[in-house]
Amino acid sequence: MLGMQLVQEQRVRLSITPEMKQSIHVLTLSSQDLARYLQDAASDNPVLEIEETTARVARLPARLNRGGGSSSYDPLLQVRGAEPTLEQLLASQIRVLALSARRRAIAIYLAGCVNDEGYLTVDLTEVTSLLGISMDTAMAGLDVLQSLDPAGVGARSLCECLLLQIKRDPSAAPYAEQMVEAGLEALVPFHPGRAGTRLAITSQQAQKAYDYISSLNPKPCRSIGSKEYPHYIIPDVVVAVRNGVTCIRLCSAGIPRVSINEEYAHWFRDPSTDESWLARTAEARAIIRSVYLRRGTLIRVVAAVLEEQERFMSEGPSGLKSLSMTAIADKIGMHESTVSRAVHGKYVQTPHGVFELKAFFTSGIATTQGDQMSASAVKLRLKALIATERADRPFSDSALATLLQKEGIILSRRTVAKYREELQILSSLERKRWG
Repeated sequence: MLGMQLVQEQRVRLSITPEMKQSIHVLTLSSQDLARYLQDAASDNPVLEIEETTARVARLPARLNRGGGSSSYDPLLQVRGAEPTLEQLLASQIRVLALSARRRAIAIYLAGCVNDEGYLTVDLTEVTSLLGISMDTAMAGLDVLQSLDPAGVGARSLCECLLLQIKRDPSAAPYAEQMVEAGLEALVPFHPGRAGTRLAITSQQAQKAYDYISSLNPKPCRSIGSKEYPHYIIPDVVVAVRNGVTCIRLCSAGIPRVSINEEYAHWFRDPSTDESWLARTAEARAIIRSVYLRRGTLIRVVAAVLEEQERFMSEGPSGLKSLSMTAIADKIGMHESTVSRAVHGKYVQTPHGVFELKAFFTSGIATTQGDQMSASAVKLRLKALIATERADRPFSDSALATLLQKEGIILSRRTVAKYREELQILSSLERKRWG
């Protein structure tokens, strides 16, 4: 017979409080995102006060000394304003030409039909019907557009774009125009012997023409008047070497300092203070604690990473060794997920350049000495080997795997091909040069 009864039992359960969720969220934010988050929090909470701050310096034990110094320099103040669009640049060139009003208007109309890469996106038959002009008049306007800078603008196809650049270049390689007119499909993959036979020229002449064509820009206007805004990286941590000691400091430029507004402080000690103000005060204090926890956690993680990647400071990326977040978590006594959140979206400025903090965590490649080498270091060595090859006898993927094995790096041919493609290096057949 079924019945109901009350049972009391003890159970251990992990629950996340709102303050813990907020602390986790703050830890994942980059410096720029944190500045925006604090600005929004201060606008919603009058108890929370923000003020300007200078870069804070953190000290590290042993070899990783926590250096001094501060700076209030804000790199965002050096960002350039918006540049003119491609259409505006082309129209400004057309207006200074000695043209009739009708021809100028048609050329400016066509300039507005050019995409970000410099190609004309409208058919001339459509232009004739829209503007009520003849095809000869439309072609005359197109000639004006294609005479502008940069060379190749206004092209309707890749072939026409290359031909426009070749015709305007007085130092163009011989037979380059004939090679493009013969068809671009014959250039990939390229064989100078077959190309020379087809054009009745020598292999050396075909190779020179091919090299010249490869140097042309297939998207001549890609970097002009782009609608995409440039992406500026402000590092979260700055690492420098001073007198042989590694110094680490948090880059706090642009991040406001947060505190409790003093004008409201006397209210908090009054027993008659409204509970809503006490809640706002608790919220502000939680935000301040989260910010300080973020700083401490980030410094500990970066310090541990640099202690493990000690060779990086002297040798650069080639000195990186395999490293996992689990190893760093065990080293500093934190959970692996905490390390992952601290690393997410953070950048480090080093003497060798600005690197994403995730770049210091790489997989390992086995060596004949029994240790492991980072994948990034292997890629750098692979790139260096390809740079030493002969132009007429480039290394195949199998040959590269053999050379790396002689240096103690065990890689299969497929892995070599994978790393070569990630480095955007062509295959041996496409790298080969004749003559």
